[in-house]
Amino acid sequence: MSRKFRQWVDDYQDQAWTLARYLLKDSAEAQDACQEAFVKLWKNQDRIDPERIRPWLMKVTRNLCLDRLRRRHPTQEWQEWQQADESPGPMQGAEQHQLGEWLKHSINGLTEPYRSLVVLRDVHQHSYEEVASVLELSLPQVKVYLHRARKQLREQLAEVRP
Repeated sequence: MSRKFRQWVDDYQDQAWTLARYLLKDSAEAQDACQEAFVKLWKNQDRIDPERIRPWLMKVTRNLCLDRLRRRHPTQEWQEWQQADESPGPMQGAEQHQLGEWLKHSINGLTEPYRSLVVLRDVHQHSYEEVASVLELSLPQVKVYLHRARKQLREQLAEVRP
């Protein structure tokens, strides 16, 4: 394995997995999608501009996840994994943990492309240009859709937060 490829795996595996986890709502399936994305990266590494690796990988990961979602039964996609993720997160304290769970649940309730926008831009801190490239949207579309997604999140959180 090349040192360059290993560095990409180290740098981007957490971001790819988080995106896949939010989209698929299943840890094992998210790992499979990420592994498939990195295999594609390995096979295409000589054809990809090194400056564009991260957006390329996020786009491939998202597309693989959407393909997996399309293959599911329609009701399975939204009925599985409606409980909060039980794995420990970076937040400490009961109140912060509860807010984090509400936020995860709210993000999971968003439809596409809103969910991908929030994960890519707000969770992973991708630039607007990278998000536009990954989602194949124009920059104005990214900004408008992100505004709408954040508004939906605020409304959902206002309903559950005392």
